[in-house]
Amino acid sequence: MRNLPIDLAPFSVRREWCRIRPSARLLALAGLLLCGAAAFRAQTLLVRLQALDGESSRIVERNERAAQASSRVRGEPVDAKQAAVVNIAVARLNLPWDDLLDAIEAATPAQIALMSITPEPGRALIRIEAECTGAREMLDYLSSLGRQPLLGRVTLTRHELVKDGMDSVLRFQVEVQWRGTGS
Repeated sequence: MRNLPIDLAPFSVRREWCRIRPSARLLALAGLLLCGAAAFRAQTLLVRLQALDGESSRIVERNERAAQASSRVRGEPVDAKQAAVVNIAVARLNLPWDDLLDAIEAATPAQIALMSITPEPGRALIRIEAECTGAREMLDYLSSLGRQPLLGRVTLTRHELVKDGMDSVLRFQVEVQWRGTGS
């Protein structure tokens, strides 16, 4: 004869839990934990995806603003005076300053005090204002500048005798043409 399972206890969760085998309970618990872990991972991935979407939209907006700004800049005509000022500044920046200053320094003796060096890039000219104690030193300096390979024509444009306290000082201005470098 067969055994008939007769259970007359009222229905409850505890009763159903006890009727399930322990291995099935363990598998159900493991499945429930895996579902929880998968849900947590899915939630973190969705949050990350939303953050990346927001960042990509901000990048697109920034690129569009930059493109509009650059198109506005390109569309505006350049004023002739402004272009001339910019060209002068670029010409001054493109001077062979290191070579020119090295040549002037090599030609300047200790008796000569340089007051200013002013370039005129359009004419390849440098104006030098200096002081010394006598005319012989000034003429030696001019000939020394003329012997420099990078420097060309040297012209004395102005000179004056200035009383500086008890001593008299010869202040003079020189225009030096420079030769282009091979670079």
